[in-house]
Amino acid sequence: MKIRKATHEDILDIQQVAHITWHTTYERTMRPDTRANILAEFYSEESLASSLNNDKTILLVAELEGCIVGFAQALPHPCSGYEVTRIYILPSYQRQGIGAHLLAELSQALSGQCLWAIVEKDNQPALNFYQKHGFVQRRELQLPLFGETLPFVELTKQ
Repeated sequence: MKIRKATHEDILDIQQVAHITWHTTYERTMRPDTRANILAEFYSEESLASSLNNDKTILLVAELEGCIVGFAQALPHPCSGYEVTRIYILPSYQRQGIGAHLLAELSQALSGQCLWAIVEKDNQPALNFYQKHGFVQRRELQLPLFGETLPFVELTKQ
């Protein structure tokens, strides 16, 4: 497996992984129209290209045998470190350590920075993943997303 910085040539593959994982991950906890709107806005070619063009944003991909099977992203936030906004692995490749490798690469690249993530409260596999890697719950919150208000948990790691 190879973890590397994403490039503009990876956008279509990242979108494909996002579409598969979002529907699998959130099919029971988020309305279909909410998922579709999030994917359209946050995983559009323009949005991903903007992330790639921002030199402070870190967007990594996990590649196996020439295919992208997962990705991770961290965004800077003044005064609070970096938010891990995305770690998604294709379902057939989950529980093989790929997410752990992506998180380790993010942590190494952001050494000395506080990392935090906001995870849907009912996404127990993601909560378990972050807690396994040293994140602790900071607070619960409700966030409105495209007309649907969902419960989330904020986790942090020093």
